[in-house]
Amino acid sequence: MNLRLELKIAWRYLGAQRRSLFVSLISLFSMCGVFIGTFALIVALSAVNGFEAEVTHQMIGKDAHFEVLNLRGEQIFHPDSIAKLIMQNDKDITAYSPFIIYKVGVSSKRVNDGVVVYGIDTETAKNVIDLSSKMTVGDFNLDSSSIILGSILAHRLRVDIGDKLVLQTFQSPDEIMGGGPRMKQFIVGGIFETGMYEYDGNLLYVSIASLQKLLGMTGVSGIQFKVKNPWKSDVHAEKAGSFMGHPYYATDWKNKNQTLLKWMNYEKFIVAAIVSLIVLIAAFNIISSLIMVVVDKTREIGILRSMGLSEGSIMRVFISMGSFIGLFGSILGGIAGLGLCIAQERTHFIKLPADVYMMPFFPVQVQMMDVAAVFVIGNALCILATILPAWKASAMKPVRAIRHE
Repeated sequence: MNLRLELKIAWRYLGAQRRSLFVSLISLFSMCGVFIGTFALIVALSAVNGFEAEVTHQMIGKDAHFEVLNLRGEQIFHPDSIAKLIMQNDKDITAYSPFIIYKVGVSSKRVNDGVVVYGIDTETAKNVIDLSSKMTVGDFNLDSSSIILGSILAHRLRVDIGDKLVLQTFQSPDEIMGGGPRMKQFIVGGIFETGMYEYDGNLLYVSIASLQKLLGMTGVSGIQFKVKNPWKSDVHAEKAGSFMGHPYYATDWKNKNQTLLKWMNYEKFIVAAIVSLIVLIAAFNIISSLIMVVVDKTREIGILRSMGLSEGSIMRVFISMGSFIGLFGSILGGIAGLGLCIAQERTHFIKLPADVYMMPFFPVQVQMMDVAAVFVIGNALCILATILPAWKASAMKPVRAIRHE
């Protein structure tokens, strides 16, 4: 019974009354602050999650889940036999593909540049990397004379499908006396676009046999593997490295991109901390509004105390007031934030310039754990903000409060 009475009094004190209209307006503004803070937090965290998911998807699509290489940088011979042994030791590996990676010079009719070239087998690479779905022009198919390159690199070299490119090796000082650099001409057979500048602006793909001929190799640089769960790639990489032993080692896509992944984790924390200041400001507004209610309702508090309400009941009345403000503000803000994020996920109505950002639309990904954390923390701050004014109200002496002018 006392609880129902306390909630009723709290609700009445929050309502707009002629004598305390200004106080009620301050409470309304406090609720708006909680609303805006909750809305902004949900949208900001969903945006960070969206960017992280999109960038991670693009990294996984271009990179294999993990690679096995030689610690000394030497060639790996008989890669098929080695890959089959590794797959027999780890049943969660679903596919493999050998590759060669090298830094070369590339020349078109108008431009010279230095890039990274991959030698791959397109038939096995289709099962390991998702580059075939990123093709914008041409096919993901390599013969002895064809080459595939990123869209930004193609623009920089001013080439299109059917144009010719020349790859040439760089030489160390010891090799200069032995003759000129090796060179080979290729024809552009395809252009891909991942949305990642580092990939689209610096990578070329040719067949393994073509690159072996250019470099004078008979082996490969390493072997790429795909596993069932890419988020556990580090476990599989460690298992493969331990199985093969020295001089082989394995590295996964998370290790290769650890700087970017750490930055995205820090970004989420920083964004959440900054936007949380809005909720904190709203909590301070709740303190000021409740203190004004205490001053405005001093006589009423004295009357309630004289009628038998305990100090604890008075304290709960004002805590309930702050809880109402936080609860309604966070619910309305949460509904608005979730509504905006769901609409963006389904319709992509907020666009981004594709030539500036990695994707053509503003990515969002709602995670209910984030929503729950925002709701709980926001309401906890609002309840904590009520303690001081609630204590002040409960500490009033009934006689003094009634005689207050």
